[in-house]
Amino acid sequence: MLITKQTTINEIISAYPETVKFFSKLQMSCGSCFAVKFDTLENGALMHGMEVDVLIEQLNQFVSSLPTSVATSDPG
Repeated sequence: MLITKQTTINEIISAYPETVKFFSKLQMSCGSCFAVKFDTLENGALMHGMEVDVLIEQLNQFVSSLPTSVATSDPG
């Protein structure tokens, strides 16, 4: 899955459930926030005072560190 500024947070969490931990460490309560259903990663970063490009880079590093069976699973 290609993660971009326009990817919704819900799409990311659906593809990689482990990212809830990633967002929690950044004090982004994406796992329990209603806005993740429609908010893009860019909007989430702005709401939390983060630079979206840095967030995408960190998120991609986190996802690439997941076990292969998890990181490459395709729910569809």
